[in-house]
Amino acid sequence: MSEKRFLTCILIEGIILMVLGLCVLILPKITELSFGVMLSAAFISYGIYKVIHSVMNRNYSKRFLLTSALGAFLLTIGILLLLVPKVSLLWLIALTGVYFILESIETTAFVSQIRNMYGFWGCKFFSAIILMLIGLLIVIGIPATSFWLVAMLCGLGLLVKGISKITFYNANIANM
Repeated sequence: MSEKRFLTCILIEGIILMVLGLCVLILPKITELSFGVMLSAAFISYGIYKVIHSVMNRNYSKRFLLTSALGAFLLTIGILLLLVPKVSLLWLIALTGVYFILESIETTAFVSQIRNMYGFWGCKFFSAIILMLIGLLIVIGIPATSFWLVAMLCGLGLLVKGISKITFYNANIANM
């Protein structure tokens, strides 16, 4: 895979994440159930994309298994959240927090792999820190009393990750 195609995949992922994050933040402000449905749709969409993206880039990335497992984990959380939105809400909230912590670790691994090849990798590292903080907030249980706050934190996390990917693309495509 060429570097331009790799960067284009990053741009597409960034756009998807921004749209999903904005949808979670803006659209469903009516009930907790609508937040659950919107968040599960975002997780399912991004999980499917992440698995397909990892398979397409398996020869280019050293993190194939980690990225595939993270996509499958995200897909599983989304499906569980859609099928049982209220029954085991606390477990799903905790799994969502674990996802953001794992995503932060995966982003940090990505940064360590690309920091010598690409410029402006600090935006990715910044997003890894934000994702870690969001994951820790959710796992510790600060927003456990209100699911809409968990959804807002998830939307914020997706939005920050999307912006960092688009910024990374814009900074590196000019150098090609």
